[in-house]
Amino acid sequence: MSDSLLFSFLPYAAAVAAVAGTVHRVTVRTPATDPREPWTPAGRAVLAGGVTVILNHLLGLAAPRAMQAFVASPARLFTLEAVSLIGGMLLGWGLSSLTLRRAREGQWLLAGFLGLVLAQVLTGLHIAVTLRWGSAWYLHLAVPYLRSLLAFQPDATLMEKAPLVFQVHTLAGFVLLALAPFARARKAAALALVPPASESNLLATPREETAR
Repeated sequence: MSDSLLFSFLPYAAAVAAVAGTVHRVTVRTPATDPREPWTPAGRAVLAGGVTVILNHLLGLAAPRAMQAFVASPARLFTLEAVSLIGGMLLGWGLSSLTLRRAREGQWLLAGFLGLVLAQVLTGLHIAVTLRWGSAWYLHLAVPYLRSLLAFQPDATLMEKAPLVFQVHTLAGFVLLALAPFARARKAAALALVPPASESNLLATPREETAR
C-alpha cells in the first residue's frame, strides 16, 4: 500500500471504528465508578499532561492563523515549546506508572493499550527534541493535511515528504483513535485475569481491600 493511499484511507477507517466503538459503549451498560475515589499522582500527571498536549494540537488545527501569529515571536514560541515538552514528559511519566501498575495487577488488555499510548507519547517527545520548533512547522505540515481530511478531500502530498518518525506518529494517532472507544469496552475481558474486587477507574487509586 502506497503512502498516499495509507494517509488517505486510514484516517477514515479509524473514524468509522471510533464511531462504532462509541456507539457500542453507550449501548452497553457499565458499572459506574465512585466520583469520590482519589486519583493517583500518575493519574493527575496524565490528566495535566494530556490536556496540555491535546490543546497544543487542537489550537493549531482550529486557529492556524492565530497560532502562526502567536509563534511568530521567538520568545512565545520558546515558551509554548517548553510548556508542551513539560506536558509531554508529565504524560509520559504518568502513563509509564499506570502501565506498569496495570501489568502488575494482571490487567493485560489495559496495560497493552496504555503501552501503545505511551509509545505514541514517546515518539512525540522524540519529535519535540530532535525536530525542534514543532509548534511552528506543524502549522505548515500537519494542519493542511488534517484540514483536507475534514473537508473529505485528503491531500497527503506534504505528509509523504515528512520525516519518517512524524509519519509513524501521525498514523499511530489514527490507530489509537480507532482503539480508544474499545479500551473500556474490553475491560470485561480483562476482569477475567484479576479478581473483580480490584476493578478501578483507569486513572484512579483502587480502594484498600481491608476497607471492604
